[in-house]
Amino acid sequence: MRYLPLVAIAFSLLQITCESASKSNQTSSIFPSRVTWQVISNVAKEEPSCLAAFTFYNDSDQVISGDNWELYYNQTNRRILNNPSSSAKVEQIVGDFYRLTPNETFEILPNDSLTVEYECTAWLIKETDAPHGLHWNVKQTDGSEKQMAVENYEVLPFESEAQVSRHKNDKTPMVTAAWQYEENEYLSVLPEEELQLIIPKPKKIEKKNGQLTINSSFVIQHSEDLEKEANYLKDKLKELIDLEVGLTTNSDNPSRTIFLQQGDAASNQAEDYELEIKVNDGIRIFGKEAAGIFYGIQSLLSLLPTSAILENPNNILLPEIKIEDAPRFPYRGMHLDVARNFQEVAAVKKLIDVMAFYKMNKLHLHLTEDEGWRLEIDGLPELTEVGSRRGHTLDSRDHLPPSYGSGFDPDDEKSHGNGYYTKAQFIDILKYANDRHIEVIPEINVPGHARAAIKAMEARYRKYMAEGDTTKAEQYLLSDLEDESEYFSVQDFPDNVVCICRESVYEFYEKVVDEVAKMYEEAEVPLTTLHTGGDEVPNGVWEKSPICTDLMDQIPELSTPVDLKTYFMGRISNILAERNLVVAGWEEIAMEKVMKADSSFTYIAHPDFTKSNFLPYVWQNLWGNQDLGYRLANAGYPVILCNVTNFYFDLAYSKDPKEPGFYWGGFIDTRKPYETIPYDIFKSTTHDPMGNEFDQAKDYAQLERLKKSAESNILGIQGELWSETVKGGEMLEYYYLPKLIGLAERAWAAQPDWATMENQTEREAAIDQAWNVVANTIAQQELPKLSKLSGGYNYRIPPPGAIVKDGMLEVNSSLPGLMIRYTTDGSEPTVDSKIYEQAIEAKGIIHLKAFDLTGKGSRVVIVEDLE
Repeated sequence: MRYLPLVAIAFSLLQITCESASKSNQTSSIFPSRVTWQVISNVAKEEPSCLAAFTFYNDSDQVISGDNWELYYNQTNRRILNNPSSSAKVEQIVGDFYRLTPNETFEILPNDSLTVEYECTAWLIKETDAPHGLHWNVKQTDGSEKQMAVENYEVLPFESEAQVSRHKNDKTPMVTAAWQYEENEYLSVLPEEELQLIIPKPKKIEKKNGQLTINSSFVIQHSEDLEKEANYLKDKLKELIDLEVGLTTNSDNPSRTIFLQQGDAASNQAEDYELEIKVNDGIRIFGKEAAGIFYGIQSLLSLLPTSAILENPNNILLPEIKIEDAPRFPYRGMHLDVARNFQEVAAVKKLIDVMAFYKMNKLHLHLTEDEGWRLEIDGLPELTEVGSRRGHTLDSRDHLPPSYGSGFDPDDEKSHGNGYYTKAQFIDILKYANDRHIEVIPEINVPGHARAAIKAMEARYRKYMAEGDTTKAEQYLLSDLEDESEYFSVQDFPDNVVCICRESVYEFYEKVVDEVAKMYEEAEVPLTTLHTGGDEVPNGVWEKSPICTDLMDQIPELSTPVDLKTYFMGRISNILAERNLVVAGWEEIAMEKVMKADSSFTYIAHPDFTKSNFLPYVWQNLWGNQDLGYRLANAGYPVILCNVTNFYFDLAYSKDPKEPGFYWGGFIDTRKPYETIPYDIFKSTTHDPMGNEFDQAKDYAQLERLKKSAESNILGIQGELWSETVKGGEMLEYYYLPKLIGLAERAWAAQPDWATMENQTEREAAIDQAWNVVANTIAQQELPKLSKLSGGYNYRIPPPGAIVKDGMLEVNSSLPGLMIRYTTDGSEPTVDSKIYEQAIEAKGIIHLKAFDLTGKGSRVVIVEDLE
């Protein structure tokens, strides 16, 4: 389920001197001065497979052999099928960690090169699929080893159909300027008055003809209970339009006042609000609870004109307006994985800020994984000493192996693989989110996706066993050290599932939950829900565990290892119920694996937990399981929809090899979240990941529809951002913006009319028309705000589309209102280059680049061979 560009640098010969403990053991090794990697073909065979190659260059005057070194690296995990090259062997170690080992025939003559090919499963079509984190492992004369980064490495371009197609059945076209142009053709630039006034769209708007001028003479009147909200509004007005306003508890000039007021209203839900702007009566934001008033503040900020954002005038005109608003769903969430690649506190806070701006209220924080444990836990220092550090290792005793290009040094503070939140930092995040009416839902992964915790507790075990304290050593041990079960997780780990037959597993879980609860208590923030993960437990686990065999002998109901998962979830449920916590998890927590008449297995809604405090998060809406969320809702489970085809923000915007991200569930552009229909996802699940269109009548005929009576069980929707390909805060922002805007619209705004249209052609036309408004609004209104909010975001500007017609080059954008500039001299366009206003003569080589109103640009599009 969890499922950069590298620039070639010209360097001279890389010569590494490897030092051992004694100077007498010094040795010198000559390595290739340059390394390149390329995909040769993804379609060379009938079955899915990829042929790729490393090429090693020798720019020196000495012969390079491979008798004392190995090359280690990370790559999107693919099983190795074959090593056709006779000079080296490529093998997968664990997860996405690989090794290339030269043999006795490896030899590169001076000023020559050597290519090593290898074949792996599936396909590799993007630069983010390529090997990264490359490092040499050097064997020294005293028997020790030393690691050194490969400094001069280049990923060669993906240019051919064979390099970019996933298989012969891949129906998704290559991304070209012409293809992008055709994709954008239904869009057109709209004038300002036709834009959506506020995103997400309010329930009711009455706009009048008058305008209120606000300036520094304004004050914000608030009660003591609304001090945080008042300060937030004051700060955002300064941040967005450089407007300084005062705060007061009693204003005597209503026409120059923004009133924040609590009280009973026609709608008394906690998140509902009313916003009214009158020329002579100032601004009033009204709601029963502080949360509603906070969302009214966001709508007021949304009304700030783009001209004010860009120019910061002394006087700002706001429309005379009345808004009555309420959210569609009580759960409006974003998931952030900080375990695969760590994100600093500042990056998390920026996500919280933009979520608040678009009225989202749940942050699902994925804190633990196979590749990282990211939260300090009192009494269990090994969790962060071992589990938050990644570096070169084959045994994971002191730290975890490199993942996702994290590098060989476990103490490298700049590595995105290293890091964790101290208790103080996590408490700070909780307070920050709570001040913005966002609940942080922590995820502690069990029983699978737990390798970081398992290896950390094995380190603890060894430490106390060395001291002779068996009781303490086994107190929190998560593995059966005599287990010989054989399995591989989806991410190719053979040892990432806890032994749920050990009592110490439950003692560990209680310890962690209680320590997390203490942090919430110290932050004075309620902990209501704990996400257990609970997914992707592979076949084969626990089958050869002596401890599990003993447990099944003691409990007759446990007839096979498959039954152990239900046993485990029952135990976990009781632990959390005792603490008044909701048991959240991926859909598997609410599913039972049952055998069919033909001896194959299927999954059904688990009957044992429908009355329990279970909250499944359903990502699966493909491969015959498009109805899974509805099956669970119809069975009585409350459900959060996280549809992979629309809400997985780590999936790449497009098939372009330079566009970072995964694609196992398809490609997710800015429009995908917006067009989701939560109560009828069959209508919005239109294609499979390979681009094949579903036959709605045939493919969905036997699938279960959502019952009207079960609609209330759909608590909301959530965007997912897994971090395997995400390195740092700026890249994180690129992935979620502007995708998050469409998610927020679907989570808050009422169901649009087009959602209930049965005729597919008419519905798609209506969505096109509605999205054109939103796309224009994003380009002309939202991006300028995002350039100022929280210091500015690294949102994605889509590259322009272009096509030649009758000798003329025509250009367009997927976000109408962006400015497209071009050059004809081979240089990259800048904010000072010529503006594309109408078709230009298609001659020579033309470079194109889209810019927003603040001057932030897209990738360059090159249109050539135009003679």
